[in-house]
Amino acid sequence: MKETYTVARNPFTVSAPDSLSAWRRLRPRFLPFLSDGTEKPLLEIDITPGTLPECDGETIYEPEHSGIGPIASRTLRLPDGSLVLEFRHVEESLPRLLMKMSPDFGRADITIDRDGAPDASYFLTHAMMLAYMLAASRTGTLLIHASSVILDGRAYLFQGKSGTGKSTHAALWTDNIPGAELLNDDNPVIRPDADGRGVAYGSPWSGKTHCYRNLAAPVGAFVRIVRAKKNELRRLPPLNAYASLSASVFYLPFMEKELRDIRHSVIERLAQATACCEMHCLPDADAALTCMKGVTASSMYGHAFGM
Repeated sequence: MKETYTVARNPFTVSAPDSLSAWRRLRPRFLPFLSDGTEKPLLEIDITPGTLPECDGETIYEPEHSGIGPIASRTLRLPDGSLVLEFRHVEESLPRLLMKMSPDFGRADITIDRDGAPDASYFLTHAMMLAYMLAASRTGTLLIHASSVILDGRAYLFQGKSGTGKSTHAALWTDNIPGAELLNDDNPVIRPDADGRGVAYGSPWSGKTHCYRNLAAPVGAFVRIVRAKKNELRRLPPLNAYASLSASVFYLPFMEKELRDIRHSVIERLAQATACCEMHCLPDADAALTCMKGVTASSMYGHAFGM
């Protein structure tokens, strides 16, 4: 089976045998993004089950702590410039999935060991997310760790460390503000439009919440959630806004300078052209209303876009 999907205007193909159970479990998340395949894909992903091949390369990245739950990873560079990413469970010594990416990030060959294991799809979805992130970075596309809602044609993205209340705040919007709807609860995608302003897109990656929506909306504001004893929205100056965005946008230290420069320029433009705030708040309905009134105020947009 080979299908084409498009996320944030970036088409990519996925090839996998019909019998691959890990992909069968994941495929419904991708179906909203199914496209006709007429555009040249930015990335080709090929998935096969079997014994993981041995790779002799230089280890260039091995984080001490995993940032994606129970998954640990190691990245190697092969003599031809290809990258190999190994994924294993933090409590296991041997990798469960191996992904080889071409030097231009245009192809990802994924091999899954123990395809029938219940957590095989968990490893697969993270590998596919990283493959997409690396390939799409050339187009100025950013994968951001945030929960996002759409209201009146604009997207609002709530940032913060895990456990700070991003999803809770998004749910408070959808529960208490008429017309607010969830776009993505963990990994929306940001890509600048022709004018350089950010547009938020849904993605096939939404954490524990099953929200895989092929929708897009201009970014109304980025809001960092901070637990506090009262509800107060604070506007961030550009330098602090840049730091706040950088902390939430996915980044891999082994990315080449060209891609790091693209990432920097996109974040810099977003920090200058888009409202970036901190919401010091309680987990209550008033927090959602206070935030909504602040970020949707006409003065917020005028100041953000230099009008």
